[in-house]
Amino acid sequence: MPVDVNQAIDLKYNHHLSYKAIAAIQGVTPQAIHQKIKDLLPIPETQVWIDNRADILANIQLKLLSEIDDDRLKKAPVGSLVLAACQLYDKERLERGMSTANLASLTADIASMKRAKVVDNPGSGNGSPDK
Repeated sequence: MPVDVNQAIDLKYNHHLSYKAIAAIQGVTPQAIHQKIKDLLPIPETQVWIDNRADILANIQLKLLSEIDDDRLKKAPVGSLVLAACQLYDKERLERGMSTANLASLTADIASMKRAKVVDNPGSGNGSPDK
């Protein structure tokens, strides 16, 4: 019987069961469970990364940007540095919850504008704006 990796990780990480207990649930050996999930479980460094991910990304972004000088601007690979910096900036904003907040605000603004247009054009008959 194959190991259900998702269930094994859930039982180990979220429910703190032993390999022996998980093996009994799945009908396999504790060694089979351990072999399948040993490299998938978080380690202490994982939590440090999660807790500081936005700051780590910001620091890497700064290091990348500091590599761009007049000499490198003259060479084509600088585009790769700029692209990497932009991607890290986007990821940093996402980690800080900024992108999601902006999207929610934009969605609310669009909905508000649509409602205002319907009110301004009440004669359309179907509740939608006139074209």
